Amino acid sequence: MIPLLSDRSKELLKKENAFDFLRYFLMLSVFISHFFDLNDIDKPWWCISGLIRIRAFFIISGFLVFYTFCRNDNINIYIRKRAKRILPPYILIVVLCFILGVIVSDLNFTQYFTSSETYKYLICNLGFMNFLQPTLPGVFETNPIEAVNGALWTMKVEVMFYVSVPIVFFFMKRFNKLYVIIAVLLFSIFYDWLFTELYNQTQNGLYLLLRKQVGGQFIYFYSGTLILLYFDYFIKYLKYILPIGIACYALAYYNVYFNKLEPFSFAVVIIGSAYILKYFFFLRRYDNISYGMYLFHFPILQVFIYYNITQYNIYLSFFGALFITTLMAIISWKLLEKPIIKSLFEKKLSSISSKIKATNS
Repeated sequence: MIPLLSDRSKELLKKENAFDFLRYFLMLSVFISHFFDLNDIDKPWWCISGLIRIRAFFIISGFLVFYTFCRNDNINIYIRKRAKRILPPYILIVVLCFILGVIVSDLNFTQYFTSSETYKYLICNLGFMNFLQPTLPGVFETNPIEAVNGALWTMKVEVMFYVSVPIVFFFMKRFNKLYVIIAVLLFSIFYDWLFTELYNQTQNGLYLLLRKQVGGQFIYFYSGTLILLYFDYFIKYLKYILPIGIACYALAYYNVYFNKLEPFSFAVVIIGSAYILKYFFFLRRYDNISYGMYLFHFPILQVFIYYNITQYNIYLSFFGALFITTLMAIISWKLLEKPIIKSLFEKKLSSISSKIKATNS
C-alpha cells in the first residue's frame, strides 16, 4: 500500500513551527470574545467571533492529530495518548465546578447536593454532553448567561474527531486518499446545508444546534488533514498559496462563491502561518498550557461577573480573570497533566527497551 505521507513530507514536518503561538493567540481571542459575550457587552470592531477561533483550533487538530496517527497507527497507543492528554484536566474542571458550584449557588448546601440537576450536570458533562445540562441549580442565575462552562460544547466535537481518525485512515490506506478526503468534506458540506435548510423551513433552534455539531465541523478538521496529506507540495508552493488563501478568506464574507471556499482558505491561512511566523518558533521549547486555559476560562469569567467585579472595574475583571485562568492552567499542567503524559512516555520507553533487550538476547 502507498504511504499517506511522502518521504519529503515526513522530512518537512520535522521543521520548526509556530503552532504553540497560534494556540495561545487563538486562546486569548476566545477569552476576549467570551469576556464580551458573558458580560453582555457589545464587541468592538476588532473582536472576531469565538466560533471562528474554535474552527481554527479544529484545523490545527486535523493537521496534527492525523499526523500523529500516521506516525504510529496502533489504535491502542493512539487511544491511550488521546485519553491521557484530554481527559485529566477535563474531568478536573467538571468535578471542580460540580463541587464548588455550591459556593455561588442561591441554594443552600443541602438543597444543592440533593438536587437532581446537580448530578445531571456531573454525569452529562463527564460524558461530553454539556448541551444536555449546561447549568447547575442556583448557579449564575443573575448572570447574563447561566451556563457554567459553555466552552465545553467543543469537547464532544473534538472527541468525535479523534474517533473518526482511525476510520478515515483505514479507508485512505485502501482507497485513493484524495477521493476519501473529498468524500468526507462533501459529507460535511451536505450536513451543514441540510440542517441550515431545516432551520430555515421550521425556525426550530434545535437544527441550528445540530448544525454546529461534529458533522458540520468535519470540513474544518479535515481541511487541516488535506494540507497534511500534500504537505510537500503545500510547502513548495506556500509563497503562492498563502496570499491566495488570505485573499479568498477575506472575500468569503462578501461573496457567496468565496464563502464556499472559506474552510479551505482558512486552513491555508492557519497552517501556512504556522510555518512562516519564524519569530515564534521558540515557544515550542516550553510547555503549552493553552488547553488548560481553554477549559478553565469560562467558569472563572462567570465568577467575576457573579461578584460584579466587571461592574466595579472592567480592566480589573479582564486581567484578573486572565491571570487566574493562566495560574489554574499552570497548576493543572504541573500537578496533573504533565505527570500523566510523562508516565505514558516513560512506559513507552520501557517497552521499547525491553524489546531491544529481547532482540539482542
